[in-house]
Amino acid sequence: MQRTYQLAEIAPTRADGDMAALLIREGRRCHFAAGAIIQHQGDAADGFWLVERGAVSICRFGPDGTVTVYAVVGPGDLFGELAYFTGMPRQVDVLAETDAALIRIDAALIDRLFQQQPDFGRWLLKSLGNQLRIALDRIEGDRSLSAEARVARALAGMVRRSGPELHTTQEALANLVGVSRVTMGQILSRLAQSGAIRLGYRRIVVTDLARLTEQATATRA
Repeated sequence: MQRTYQLAEIAPTRADGDMAALLIREGRRCHFAAGAIIQHQGDAADGFWLVERGAVSICRFGPDGTVTVYAVVGPGDLFGELAYFTGMPRQVDVLAETDAALIRIDAALIDRLFQQQPDFGRWLLKSLGNQLRIALDRIEGDRSLSAEARVARALAGMVRRSGPELHTTQEALANLVGVSRVTMGQILSRLAQSGAIRLGYRRIVVTDLARLTEQATATRA
């Protein structure tokens, strides 16, 4: 199964300390073996999950058997809360990257926590608001960045999360950054000529992260 990576810059909602303890105490613990499917794209969004132990991939399966991984979340991270509060079906697939213990927070429990635990509501709204702020900052920042700088920034972010060898395709990167596949090919060729990356089949190896990071801060001429 071929994997590509489009790791998001926006961190997941995270529960620490008393909030994590509350959700673990009140929620329902479920165990998943490595490779098990936790949710499918299109499922009803009837609650969300807290990762207690292990790692979970937020991804999307393609019709050709490929899987694009958008994020890997671990202990203390939540997933599924955005779909729940928007009332939309799940937009992604989720699978257990390792053996994992998850805490299920269903709709009835969410309603009860909002009524009985005011700190829960304040914490969750603050976390979701912070994600929105980061997303808006990124959109605003993209206006001042060239396409090449956006590509460099995306690659640098992927390296920090998964190491210098990136298993991805030009098409996946083009979709992530918002440029055409032709433009993506031209940008990657220039980055390779500069010595920042080395191109391979479904693979990009970042050979000079400092150079790539410098390019990621360049604004439009």
